Amino acid sequence: MTRYGLTILAAFFCAAISRAEEPTGKPVILLTGFEPFGGSAYNTSWDVVSKFDGQEIAGHAIKTVRLKVVYDKIGGPLAEAIEKLKPVAVISFGEGTPEIHVEKIARNGYHPAKPPDNDGKAPPRDAIVPGGAQTIRSGLPVDAIIKKLNDAGIKAATSEDAGGYLCNECFYRLMTDKNAPAIRGFVHVPVVPPADEAGRKQLDDAVRIILKSVIENK
Repeated sequence: MTRYGLTILAAFFCAAISRAEEPTGKPVILLTGFEPFGGSAYNTSWDVVSKFDGQEIAGHAIKTVRLKVVYDKIGGPLAEAIEKLKPVAVISFGEGTPEIHVEKIARNGYHPAKPPDNDGKAPPRDAIVPGGAQTIRSGLPVDAIIKKLNDAGIKAATSEDAGGYLCNECFYRLMTDKNAPAIRGFVHVPVVPPADEAGRKQLDDAVRIILKSVIENK
Protein backbone atom coordinates (compact mmCIF):
# COMPACT_ATOMS: atom_id res chain seq x y z
CA MET A 1 0.00 0.00 0.00
CA THR A 2 1.26 3.50 -0.83
CA ARG A 3 2.07 6.09 1.84
CA TYR A 4 -1.00 8.05 0.66
CA GLY A 5 -3.18 4.99 1.10
CA LEU A 6 -1.84 4.41 4.61
CA THR A 7 -2.56 8.03 5.51
CA ILE A 8 -6.16 7.73 4.33
CA LEU A 9 -6.58 4.45 6.23
CA ALA A 10 -5.16 5.95 9.43
CA ALA A 11 -7.50 8.94 9.11
CA PHE A 12 -10.44 6.57 8.72
CA PHE A 13 -9.58 4.64 11.88
CA CYS A 14 -9.03 7.84 13.87
CA ALA A 15 -12.43 9.11 12.81
CA ALA A 16 -14.02 5.81 13.79
CA ILE A 17 -12.40 5.93 17.23
CA SER A 18 -13.53 9.52 17.74
CA ARG A 19 -17.13 8.60 16.94
CA ALA A 20 -16.98 5.68 19.36
CA GLU A 21 -15.78 7.95 22.15
CA GLU A 22 -18.34 10.68 21.54
CA PRO A 23 -21.02 11.04 24.24
CA THR A 24 -24.12 9.05 23.37
CA GLY A 25 -26.51 11.60 24.88
CA LYS A 26 -28.32 8.81 26.70
CA PRO A 27 -29.39 9.34 30.33
CA VAL A 28 -26.81 7.97 32.76
CA ILE A 29 -27.29 5.76 35.80
CA LEU A 30 -24.34 5.76 38.17
CA LEU A 31 -23.48 2.65 40.18
CA THR A 32 -20.89 2.64 42.95
CA GLY A 33 -19.15 -0.18 44.80
CA PHE A 34 -16.33 -0.45 47.32
CA GLU A 35 -12.72 -1.55 47.27
CA PRO A 36 -11.81 -4.67 49.33
CA PHE A 37 -11.45 -4.26 53.09
CA GLY A 38 -10.73 -6.26 56.20
CA GLY A 39 -7.97 -8.25 54.52
CA SER A 40 -10.22 -9.59 51.77
CA ALA A 41 -8.90 -9.85 48.23
CA TYR A 42 -12.21 -8.77 46.75
CA ASN A 43 -15.37 -6.80 47.44
CA THR A 44 -18.51 -8.34 46.01
CA SER A 45 -20.19 -4.96 45.54
CA TRP A 46 -17.51 -3.67 43.18
CA ASP A 47 -16.94 -6.98 41.43
CA VAL A 48 -20.62 -7.12 40.51
CA VAL A 49 -21.38 -3.51 39.55
CA SER A 50 -18.13 -2.98 37.62
CA LYS A 51 -19.32 -5.50 35.01
CA PHE A 52 -22.11 -3.09 34.07
CA ASP A 53 -19.82 -0.20 33.21
CA GLY A 54 -20.44 0.90 29.63
CA GLN A 55 -23.56 -1.22 29.19
CA GLU A 56 -26.85 0.17 27.95
CA ILE A 57 -30.02 -0.92 29.70
CA ALA A 58 -33.45 0.26 28.57
CA GLY A 59 -31.94 3.27 26.83
CA HIS A 60 -29.75 4.26 29.79
CA ALA A 61 -25.95 4.30 29.87
CA ILE A 62 -24.46 2.66 32.95
CA LYS A 63 -21.36 4.15 34.57
CA THR A 64 -19.51 2.92 37.65
CA VAL A 65 -17.17 4.31 40.31
CA ARG A 66 -15.18 2.42 42.94
CA LEU A 67 -15.05 4.07 46.37
CA LYS A 68 -12.45 3.79 49.12
CA VAL A 69 -13.19 2.17 52.46
CA VAL A 70 -11.80 5.21 54.26
CA TYR A 71 -13.72 7.67 56.42
CA ASP A 72 -14.23 11.07 54.79
CA LYS A 73 -12.85 9.80 51.46
CA ILE A 74 -16.22 8.89 49.95
CA GLY A 75 -18.02 12.20 49.59
CA GLY A 76 -15.47 13.86 47.29
CA PRO A 77 -15.19 11.17 44.60
CA LEU A 78 -18.95 10.56 44.74
CA ALA A 79 -19.71 14.26 44.28
CA GLU A 80 -17.18 14.53 41.43
CA ALA A 81 -18.77 11.62 39.58
CA ILE A 82 -22.24 13.08 40.01
CA GLU A 83 -21.09 16.50 38.80
CA LYS A 84 -19.30 15.03 35.77
CA LEU A 85 -21.87 12.45 34.68
CA LYS A 86 -25.08 14.21 35.75
CA PRO A 87 -26.87 10.89 36.26
CA VAL A 88 -30.64 10.54 36.42
CA ALA A 89 -30.21 7.95 39.20
CA VAL A 90 -27.46 6.80 41.56
CA ILE A 91 -27.40 3.40 43.22
CA SER A 92 -24.59 2.69 45.66
CA PHE A 93 -23.77 -0.89 46.64
CA GLY A 94 -21.94 -2.44 49.56
CA GLU A 95 -21.43 -5.98 50.85
CA GLY A 96 -22.07 -7.76 54.10
CA THR A 97 -25.73 -8.78 54.54
CA PRO A 98 -27.05 -12.37 54.45
CA GLU A 99 -29.34 -11.49 51.53
CA ILE A 100 -29.93 -8.43 49.38
CA HIS A 101 -31.08 -5.51 51.51
CA VAL A 102 -32.49 -2.36 49.93
CA GLU A 103 -31.77 0.27 52.55
CA LYS A 104 -34.57 2.66 53.46
CA ILE A 105 -32.94 5.08 55.90
CA ALA A 106 -29.53 6.78 55.92
CA ARG A 107 -28.37 7.75 59.43
CA ASN A 108 -26.08 10.59 60.40
CA GLY A 109 -23.70 8.69 62.62
CA TYR A 110 -21.08 5.98 62.98
CA HIS A 111 -21.20 2.73 64.91
CA PRO A 112 -20.40 3.26 68.62
CA ALA A 113 -17.72 0.56 68.38
CA LYS A 114 -15.83 2.87 65.98
CA PRO A 115 -14.53 0.18 63.60
CA PRO A 116 -11.27 1.10 61.79
CA ASP A 117 -11.19 1.78 58.07
CA ASN A 118 -8.63 0.61 55.50
CA ASP A 119 -6.18 3.18 56.83
CA GLY A 120 -6.56 1.68 60.31
CA LYS A 121 -8.32 4.81 61.60
CA ALA A 122 -11.52 5.12 63.61
CA PRO A 123 -14.35 7.48 62.61
CA PRO A 124 -13.14 11.08 63.04
CA ARG A 125 -16.27 12.17 64.95
CA ASP A 126 -19.69 10.93 66.04
CA ALA A 127 -21.74 12.46 63.20
CA ILE A 128 -21.03 12.06 59.51
CA VAL A 129 -22.19 15.64 58.87
CA PRO A 130 -22.30 17.66 62.11
CA GLY A 131 -25.60 19.50 62.32
CA GLY A 132 -27.13 17.47 59.49
CA ALA A 133 -30.46 15.67 59.58
CA GLN A 134 -30.44 12.59 61.78
CA THR A 135 -32.13 10.41 59.17
CA ILE A 136 -32.92 10.68 55.45
CA ARG A 137 -35.14 8.30 53.51
CA SER A 138 -33.97 6.59 50.33
CA GLY A 139 -35.02 8.00 46.98
CA LEU A 140 -35.22 4.56 45.38
CA PRO A 141 -38.51 2.76 44.65
CA VAL A 142 -37.70 0.35 47.47
CA ASP A 143 -40.92 -1.68 47.57
CA ALA A 144 -41.01 -2.07 43.78
CA ILE A 145 -37.42 -3.31 43.76
CA ILE A 146 -38.08 -5.86 46.49
CA LYS A 147 -41.16 -7.18 44.73
CA LYS A 148 -39.35 -7.65 41.43
CA LEU A 149 -36.42 -9.39 43.09
CA ASN A 150 -38.66 -11.73 45.07
CA ASP A 151 -40.80 -12.44 42.00
CA ALA A 152 -37.59 -13.51 40.25
CA GLY A 153 -36.82 -15.93 43.08
CA ILE A 154 -34.06 -13.76 44.55
CA LYS A 155 -34.12 -13.30 48.33
CA ALA A 156 -34.34 -9.63 49.21
CA ALA A 157 -35.75 -7.49 51.99
CA THR A 158 -35.93 -3.89 53.11
CA SER A 159 -33.66 -2.61 55.87
CA GLU A 160 -33.77 0.49 58.06
CA ASP A 161 -30.19 0.23 59.29
CA ALA A 162 -27.27 0.29 56.85
CA GLY A 163 -24.83 -0.20 59.74
CA GLY A 164 -22.40 2.33 61.15
CA TYR A 165 -19.50 1.68 58.83
CA LEU A 166 -18.58 3.06 55.39
CA CYS A 167 -21.75 1.77 53.71
CA ASN A 168 -23.91 4.00 55.85
CA GLU A 169 -21.51 6.93 55.37
CA CYS A 170 -21.76 6.46 51.61
CA PHE A 171 -25.56 6.27 51.82
CA TYR A 172 -25.80 9.40 53.96
CA ARG A 173 -23.38 11.43 51.84
CA LEU A 174 -25.26 10.42 48.70
CA MET A 175 -28.55 11.51 50.22
CA THR A 176 -27.12 14.90 51.26
CA ASP A 177 -25.45 15.67 47.93
CA LYS A 178 -27.32 18.71 46.57
CA ASN A 179 -26.38 17.89 42.97
CA ALA A 180 -27.51 14.28 43.13
CA PRO A 181 -30.72 13.22 41.39
CA ALA A 182 -33.86 12.51 43.40
CA ILE A 183 -33.61 8.82 42.52
CA ARG A 184 -30.76 7.63 44.71
CA GLY A 185 -30.11 5.13 47.44
CA PHE A 186 -28.14 2.19 48.76
CA VAL A 187 -28.29 -1.57 48.35
CA HIS A 188 -26.43 -4.20 50.37
CA VAL A 189 -25.46 -7.52 48.78
CA PRO A 190 -24.12 -10.72 50.37
CA VAL A 191 -20.44 -11.56 50.30
CA VAL A 192 -20.09 -14.00 47.40
CA PRO A 193 -16.63 -15.36 46.54
CA PRO A 194 -15.51 -15.08 42.91
CA ALA A 195 -15.37 -18.89 42.72
CA ASP A 196 -19.12 -19.10 43.40
CA GLU A 197 -20.20 -18.67 39.79
CA ALA A 198 -23.86 -19.39 40.47
CA GLY A 199 -23.96 -16.90 43.33
CA ARG A 200 -22.24 -14.21 41.27
CA LYS A 201 -24.60 -14.88 38.34
CA GLN A 202 -27.59 -14.37 40.60
CA LEU A 203 -26.18 -11.05 41.82
CA ASP A 204 -25.64 -9.98 38.21
CA ASP A 205 -29.30 -10.77 37.57
CA ALA A 206 -30.29 -8.89 40.72
CA VAL A 207 -28.46 -5.73 39.71
CA ARG A 208 -30.07 -5.85 36.28
CA ILE A 209 -33.50 -6.23 37.90
CA ILE A 210 -32.78 -3.31 40.24
CA LEU A 211 -31.74 -1.14 37.31
CA LYS A 212 -34.84 -1.97 35.29
CA SER A 213 -37.07 -1.39 38.31
CA VAL A 214 -35.51 2.04 38.90
CA ILE A 215 -35.94 2.96 35.22
CA GLU A 216 -39.57 1.82 35.20
CA ASN A 217 -40.35 3.85 38.31
CA LYS A 218 -38.55 7.09 37.37
